[in-house]
Amino acid sequence: MKKNFHYLYATLAVVCIFFTASCKKNILDKKSLDQIIEEDVWTDPSLVNAFVNSRYNQIGHGWYSESWVSSMCDESFLTWSRSTEPITQGYVSPSFIGSMNGGHWGENLRRWDVVWRNIGNCNIFFDNVNKVPFPELNLKNRLIGEVTFIRALMYWDLVNRWGAMPLITKSYGIDNVGEISKLKRNTYKENIDFLVAECDKAAAALPPGFTGTNKGRATSVAALALKSRVLLYAASPLMSNARSDDPNFFVHYQTPDAARWQKAADAAQAAITAALANGYALFDKYGADVKKNYTGIFMEGGNSEVIFDRQGGTSASSTNLGYIDEANGPNGYGAWGGNTPTAEFVDDFQMSDGTKFSWNNPVHKANPYANRDARLYATVLSDGDMWKGRKVETFYFKKPDGSETGGLDTKYGSNSWNTSATGYNARKFLDETEVQGSWNFNPKNWIWFRLGELYLNLAEAKFFAADEAGARTALNVIRDRARMPRVTASGTQLWEAIVYERRVELAFEEHRYFDVRRWMIADVVLNKNATGITIVREGTAPPYTYTYSPGTSTALPRLVEVRKFVAPKMYWLPIQLDEMNKNPNLGQNPGYN
Repeated sequence: MKKNFHYLYATLAVVCIFFTASCKKNILDKKSLDQIIEEDVWTDPSLVNAFVNSRYNQIGHGWYSESWVSSMCDESFLTWSRSTEPITQGYVSPSFIGSMNGGHWGENLRRWDVVWRNIGNCNIFFDNVNKVPFPELNLKNRLIGEVTFIRALMYWDLVNRWGAMPLITKSYGIDNVGEISKLKRNTYKENIDFLVAECDKAAAALPPGFTGTNKGRATSVAALALKSRVLLYAASPLMSNARSDDPNFFVHYQTPDAARWQKAADAAQAAITAALANGYALFDKYGADVKKNYTGIFMEGGNSEVIFDRQGGTSASSTNLGYIDEANGPNGYGAWGGNTPTAEFVDDFQMSDGTKFSWNNPVHKANPYANRDARLYATVLSDGDMWKGRKVETFYFKKPDGSETGGLDTKYGSNSWNTSATGYNARKFLDETEVQGSWNFNPKNWIWFRLGELYLNLAEAKFFAADEAGARTALNVIRDRARMPRVTASGTQLWEAIVYERRVELAFEEHRYFDVRRWMIADVVLNKNATGITIVREGTAPPYTYTYSPGTSTALPRLVEVRKFVAPKMYWLPIQLDEMNKNPNLGQNPGYN
């Protein structure tokens, strides 16, 4: 008897029907799988290929539900909150995780159950792929490599937030309810070992690159990049320091091992070597125009630096990855002023000569956005920056009658309810050619892995593997592209330089949230309040003078949010209550019982 192509999957403890074809097609979608007959799929290589394409379409990305991960750490503040507060204000709990699991409207493809759904679909592929009469073995092996990578990436997305997961590598049906309800989490070590092995398997099966309509598929270089990140994180203090907070070892190894740093360094170097040998390169198309280079990384899709991305299309084709241009630009342009950079983040950008910016320096204070690390200008919109044909106006001034008013991008401009709370707006990822209010968005891809990250992975791993010369060499590749002075420091100052580069180079790319946790400094940096800047223009006619008043942790009106990080439990997210109720055998993360 034939039956409609519906399978049952378990989100750890619950069995539910999971097969649905995506209602949104991305570049890799070739054919809808709705109501396809089961026997037809696994006897038709073209349908199997379409099934694999749908796995790409279920890979999550950033920018969902208006809540950037940057607004759940010390990079930005979300003007209208959208359930970021449990993380930023320290009351995350198993019953309320907020935007780290589904966002305000629950539409996030990174949600726990959605990620597990894709893992379940990958397992179905592995259970059936040997039935398929592929015309050539190379195609079968390549698809196995692609799904191996996708499943590993999905597991990593869970492990990165919650720690060890149950390692499920087969599909479950209605007859397996008893078995499913008894599943337990594997240890952190077992998870990392599994991920590394899967990355190696995928790398061996995949080509280093694709062209034409296949561009965007997983490659051997992408598998090596994932392995680099997995091993770097696994070597970090949060996961490797000996502690007694987790007797089940769900969130760290049982014993420390300094050799993990060397493994991380070797993995990063292998990924870089493979990337360079196969035509990948840091995006440096515009030479000394650093701002244009850093804009191009994210605006010029499929460029030489991108190792793997979640591809999006136009809004007209219903394949764009969210409405970030509408949600995050300055209010005076008709945008919503969403994820707004904090003053602490902006202040951390160095001067162009490599020295620290300081409000105590009268030259810096008189013109705070001049002569800074040029990556600032590609990341943040500050007062006076050119955007969409005019200068950003976040200054305030007095009218002739003495009453206060302000520029077009303050609360005195249009859409006052969308005024940036910090006095800054995001520029990174935003398309300057987008017509505000048109909802006509150009294609934009979420970059999961790029070459720039690999050099920073290598620098960090080399540093802790006692190879400071190697760390400096890797770090200065990124500094050179940014046209910043080379780092010559050693010891603590070298480590501070590595931290700086990750903060600036990878801003808003969902690294900082995890970096401060794995380094175990979140209890310091995330217990600082978020503040902004007040700018007052003086004079009745040009040339005007400007006074800049930075916020402090207690100063008003630039105190944006009182923030709190509860250590040690907030180093990991809690397993949500409904999952624990379904299967108590999962085991809760430390501090949330």
